[in-house]
Amino acid sequence: MIVTIDEQIAIEVTFSSMNREDGIDDDIRFCIREHGPQNMRVFSADETSLLLTPTQAEQLASALTQAVKASRQTPR
Repeated sequence: MIVTIDEQIAIEVTFSSMNREDGIDDDIRFCIREHGPQNMRVFSADETSLLLTPTQAEQLASALTQAVKASRQTPR
């Protein structure tokens, strides 16, 4: 799944069995891509990614869900 944050930043989350290594459980890729002029960027690289374990991915999803609920319940 790719989530576009704005015209410059996109977050992609994928699973691939090709990311699996013996004895290591992190096989879910969390990737941030940024396009645009260097002087306008938040990140120094075009693409930054890391591998998460299923538990870490669930924790991240839960944290995002909790933040969404809090945001929606807070009057503007």
